[in-house]
Amino acid sequence: MALKPFKQVKYSYHLTYPKLTPVVTSGTFEKPNAMAASWHTHVSFDPPLYCVSISPKRYTFKLIKKYGDYAVNFLPFELSEKIWLTGSFSGRELDKFKEFGLEKMKAAKINAPIIAQSLTVIECKVIDEVQAGDHFIFIGEIVYAWVKEGLTLSPRGLLDPSKARQAYYAGEGKFITLDHKEVKEFQ
Repeated sequence: MALKPFKQVKYSYHLTYPKLTPVVTSGTFEKPNAMAASWHTHVSFDPPLYCVSISPKRYTFKLIKKYGDYAVNFLPFELSEKIWLTGSFSGRELDKFKEFGLEKMKAAKINAPIIAQSLTVIECKVIDEVQAGDHFIFIGEIVYAWVKEGLTLSPRGLLDPSKARQAYYAGEGKFITLDHKEVKEFQ
């Protein structure tokens, strides 16, 4: 089977899905916000840096600029609808924690709250930002990390996918999770 041209280049980001999709929290514990964000990644081991790509049109952008921090909350697949909802409404208009049943928890080192139902959470303090077309990439130093009790971890912190059923956004409102029975291991 040969490759063929994909003529809708402006939608080529769809060709990279599914993506592990966290909820980025920002603001303060008293005035929080939460937003689904599929565009995110680690960018450095030392120091540990993690970035998120946010449009300046988003309320999350305003809050990250104001407070200089954010948390990246990875919710379980069972809470995919909550992930979807946080990306479908603006925090300017409603309290997403209250409206969507997200349990707030105080972060250890940042202003933004974290989501208690998360499998894992990383707290980040902004150290740089880069404009990239119609988005800004916020580069945050990871200052604290959380993991749900009972998740099996390897010595270096890899999650056991049979216990940590993470939510991957597949596009067009669909979420999937990994089939932990179909694994190939190489050493």
